[in-house]
Amino acid sequence: MSWKLTKKLKETHLAPLANTFSRSSSTATVVPAEAPRPPSATPSGTTIDSKDPTHIAYSEANAAPPPPPLKPGILIVTLHEGHGFALPPGTEEKFRPQNHAGSLSSGGGFSVAGSIRPGSQARNQPVGSYVGRPSSAAGAINAVPTVHGRYSSKYLPYALIDFDKQQVFINSVSGTPENPVWAGDNTQYKFDVSRITDVTISLYVRNPNSPPNTGRSDDIFLGTFRISPRFEEVQPYVEDPKLSKKDREKAATARQEERALGQVGAEWLELQHGAGAMKVGVQFVENRQRSLKIDDFELLKVVGKGSFGKVMQVLKKNTHRIYALKTIRKAHIISRSEVAHTLAERSVLAQINNPFIVPLKFSFQSPEKLYLVLAFVNGGELFHHLQKEQRFDVNRARFYTAELLCALECLHGFNVIYRDLKPENILLDYTGHIALCDFGLCKLDMRDEDRTNTFCGTPEYLAPELLSGTGYTKSVDWWTLGVLLYEMLTGLPPFYDENTNEMYRKILSEPLHFPGPEIVPPAARDLLTKLLDRNPETRLGAKGAAEIKAHYFFHSIDWRKLLDRKYEPSFKPNVQDQRDTANFDREFTSEAATDSYVEGQPLSETMQQQFTGWSYNRPVAGLGDAGGSVKDPSFEGINGR
Repeated sequence: MSWKLTKKLKETHLAPLANTFSRSSSTATVVPAEAPRPPSATPSGTTIDSKDPTHIAYSEANAAPPPPPLKPGILIVTLHEGHGFALPPGTEEKFRPQNHAGSLSSGGGFSVAGSIRPGSQARNQPVGSYVGRPSSAAGAINAVPTVHGRYSSKYLPYALIDFDKQQVFINSVSGTPENPVWAGDNTQYKFDVSRITDVTISLYVRNPNSPPNTGRSDDIFLGTFRISPRFEEVQPYVEDPKLSKKDREKAATARQEERALGQVGAEWLELQHGAGAMKVGVQFVENRQRSLKIDDFELLKVVGKGSFGKVMQVLKKNTHRIYALKTIRKAHIISRSEVAHTLAERSVLAQINNPFIVPLKFSFQSPEKLYLVLAFVNGGELFHHLQKEQRFDVNRARFYTAELLCALECLHGFNVIYRDLKPENILLDYTGHIALCDFGLCKLDMRDEDRTNTFCGTPEYLAPELLSGTGYTKSVDWWTLGVLLYEMLTGLPPFYDENTNEMYRKILSEPLHFPGPEIVPPAARDLLTKLLDRNPETRLGAKGAAEIKAHYFFHSIDWRKLLDRKYEPSFKPNVQDQRDTANFDREFTSEAATDSYVEGQPLSETMQQQFTGWSYNRPVAGLGDAGGSVKDPSFEGINGR
């Protein structure tokens, strides 16, 4: 349940039902915008069939083994300056001055209290207006308030750097909205590297006419670009002025060949989906530290707790990046026969690279505990937002379902069944995209024709074939996707009942009922009917995710654009920065963050051997049988679950 470490339902259908809730209808309607979003770390060279206009095959092609291993290290990013930024079409009206009494100057902007500049010829104007500032037309990007001709940093563009789900806001420090300046080499932003992935930088500017306390939800997206760094230690190129013309040409050719391997140093990059360019530097430094320990982190806050341990927000001391540190007591998982599930979670997280799945950055252990270091995704659980809003409109529900479909398709491509899809296991990031977490119930090495019988999951979401004990396949995840979509649209799972046994009876035999078309439109109703087919052989998705994508409920979605995260989410969580924990339960965040002492006898050497190979500071070649990948011998014994 996101960062809450709860024991899953296993071995008994009489386990208590957790987190039940009821909702009434909501009239709120939010429609996703079509503005481009920052792309995620996916290959750009995938061949797409011209007969596949919505790129259904694109995410299938991207369910390939991850890139080859690299040496772990630190990526240093520097932001320098921007040039020629402009407002996207249709947003100029937001920058036109509002007609507030006593607040307009003849320049057409806001006035700001202050003294009149010495020597000013506009002494009859309201002070602090646009006198002396760079000229701009009303409605242009420079049409924001100034003080004595200078722009407040509040109205200058800011950048959102996203590297492997580590997201950092960086404000520009001077210049103009059109030509902003960042701190350059004076301020370096360090990111831990454990896998090959691109850096995406998105640029925003605040709406000067936004009401107070609106957060970032009304900010204007200026554009984005993607950087492919070179993950090797190389010195940035510096031209030798003493070289002859011929040698300079040779050096330039060699430089172009080197550039194809990835960016090193600072370069000007053209903005995608927007106007202008920006100078950005990247450099990779190899990390020769072989393993981590708890002292490498500063413990900030508790964000989740359970019977096996807790999850804390932590700061990695050498890079100052914020992570979620999940601690698990070895003795507890041994006594409850949870070792296999815990190893499965670590294995899946270490090797899957998908924009909609929370990535594992590191794992390490002490004699008493296991530690998982994950990207800290702090927009809150989908459950929290659904509980707050009661239900989502069809466009928002479609957007989340499509991103989850891509995440499940990726897992299935690696022969992994998820088995525990529910709103509590789905997080929202800064920008409103989903991040699937909690992989403790995953089943590895499941080919399309394989069946398993383990009884596990969450009561409201259990598929009928799991309850009947006849065995199940990957198709069980498409049932849970249907249950989730139904819950997002209506506020409750389709067969929900406070009595668990009665709920199981309904799952097995009750007809599927729908509210009116204003809540569940005909296309959604048809999709849900096919996903919630009690026969797993005829259920939509039994032949692969592509047949779900092809359903007319998703007709407006370009799947390549979705996988590249170029759709603008209609809802953005209210998050101030990477340290913000407002979307977590105060019951946890008010508690002191400590790595608690474990009492009792030390574990025997035989018990400790179960955790050989747990520590992770670099990616492995692959997962299971996907694409001829290499199996981690540490997990040879976990296939019989």
